[in-house]
Amino acid sequence: MVPDLRHIDYEKVEDMVEGDEEFRTQLFQAIVVAVKELRETYSKGITQKNPDLIRQARHKIKPTLFLFGLEVVNRTLSEGKRLIGGAGGLDQDLTDHLAKFMQNTQDLLEEVESRL
Repeated sequence: MVPDLRHIDYEKVEDMVEGDEEFRTQLFQAIVVAVKELRETYSKGITQKNPDLIRQARHKIKPTLFLFGLEVVNRTLSEGKRLIGGAGGLDQDLTDHLAKFMQNTQDLLEEVESRL
């Protein structure tokens, strides 16, 4: 069953795969790999207060975010960018942001993995 809040734009996926089941599976697997890598790098960047890791994680996932319409994760990363770019920078308590990021990416992974 597809949750009410979709984390991926399935129309974009279907436009790309044109009915090719194997290609669809490959795309979903690639999304899972990219999001798992994002989770690892972004969370490490936050906990280590390393702006380079955070920037690297955001830039590497950008094409995937836009290509597949991963709006919830995109918004969460944008919120993080605003928070980190604000007055408190990486010295502020980002626990709530990181928790929201981890939950949103976990929801996305579960949704995509359910399609595999």
